[in-house]
Amino acid sequence: MILEKQPLPNDPTPADAPPSYNDTIPITAPAPVRNFDAKDSLPSPSSLPGSPTPTSLGGQSPLSPGARKSKGSWFSFTTSRAERELRETIKGLVRDLVRLQPADPASYHGILHSCSDACANYTLTLSSILQERYIEDHSPIYWAIVNRQPEEDEDTSTDHVPDWLTTLLSFSIPLTEDTISEIRYACLTTSDQILFQRLRHAPAFSPLSGTDSMILGGEVPVDDIEVENVPGDEGSFAVNFGIVQFHKRMRISKQISLEFIARDRMWRFEFFVMPLDARAPWPTRQGAWCVALSLLDNSSPTWIDSRLLIQEPEPLPEPDGPNYTEGWPPSGSPKPSKPKPTISLRLKSPSHCQLTPLSQDAARRHQRGDSIIMMLEESMMGSSLQYAGTSYIAADGTLRARLEARLAKPEAECIIC
Repeated sequence: MILEKQPLPNDPTPADAPPSYNDTIPITAPAPVRNFDAKDSLPSPSSLPGSPTPTSLGGQSPLSPGARKSKGSWFSFTTSRAERELRETIKGLVRDLVRLQPADPASYHGILHSCSDACANYTLTLSSILQERYIEDHSPIYWAIVNRQPEEDEDTSTDHVPDWLTTLLSFSIPLTEDTISEIRYACLTTSDQILFQRLRHAPAFSPLSGTDSMILGGEVPVDDIEVENVPGDEGSFAVNFGIVQFHKRMRISKQISLEFIARDRMWRFEFFVMPLDARAPWPTRQGAWCVALSLLDNSSPTWIDSRLLIQEPEPLPEPDGPNYTEGWPPSGSPKPSKPKPTISLRLKSPSHCQLTPLSQDAARRHQRGDSIIMMLEESMMGSSLQYAGTSYIAADGTLRARLEARLAKPEAECIIC
């Protein structure tokens, strides 16, 4: 005798499973990635293109509140299980987005927007889910950076549609310290100096200190940091710095930190005033204006021989006009003074040990072995950077400097590039 199977009472299994991702979202080949604009903050999800209920999801999103209220919906079970199922569904959708990277911005924005709406009906936040390390021990943000297409030197496109990484970051704010550390590691893994600099200018990634916020009006200082890798097998590189409001920041904040990626390592170059209450490491003294070169987390130890060069800025050209002739300057005017010598400081690893990553313990920073430190006064005219009106700082307050380096054991003579 064959008994007909009867449904179990109060069966918590959803009658309708969420639609398959691949059945509802048309995936095409990845489109060229737009450069992340350093001048723009990370956009808010509401400002990005796409409908809150994307048509690519086949009409009504399975994550929308309307779907949850319908009879027989896959949301019709206890709250704790609903949250667990919702979390796993969102993770599956995001995993597919990370793997396939759809070309249409409306697709991934619409999916994330629907996920965010669904989380709002529970005790879940999409930003925390996106920062979980559930894809091969890493977060979706990490893989979005690692799989990101290389950028050109400059973005000349007029298309300002946010790319996949920008959209993902906008839904992940606020970023945790762990996520920021993972983002830095992803940029180092891919040696993506361009992306690293643009992220550093985003307040969500690199917030200002209270003092710098007061000095700079709440805006992250857009210090220019340009890395040049010198051809050859000696690991040579050069970095050009353009530091805004240099003198004011040094006099008030007493520290300017510049970070960059070069030769598969993450570096920090600092201008700072040695605290009066600190045990100043040799050969510095308390209150001295100093520079320091350090390696950061996940960077391999290395020998290094480098030099810092600071020249007087070139004078602005005289304006053209009927009052200016070939005889300029007029007779009797003081002649332009000769250019002052270049400030030059050699920063090299000790002859007995390599440079190692900087300690994250603030109390142990700038100890021998994890930083190369020199006082500015060790160079002729170097101490003049302490004084207002110095000719080495441009009229707009910007200090331009160049660091030339070679990853090799220091020699008797400084031969960099």
